[in-house]
Amino acid sequence: LDVTIEFMPLEEAGAYVDLSKLPENVSDTLRIVRVGDYDACACIGAHVSNTSEIGTFKILSHDFSDGRWRVRWKVIE
Repeated sequence: LDVTIEFMPLEEAGAYVDLSKLPENVSDTLRIVRVGDYDACACIGAHVSNTSEIGTFKILSHDFSDGRWRVRWKVIE
């Protein structure tokens, strides 16, 4: 999947991403990272351009809480 980045006003971003974990002093403009049509999040981190760049990974743990599935993983050689 392609990974794209766009910038949008905070008030518009709330329609696409969960804003509940953002700090109180967040900027009026957010950087939104999308993984195809599968996921979107507000993020300041580094990302690949396409998921094919990730390679092999190992799932470390996962849990489902409050209607959200969280997967923790690590890229391996």
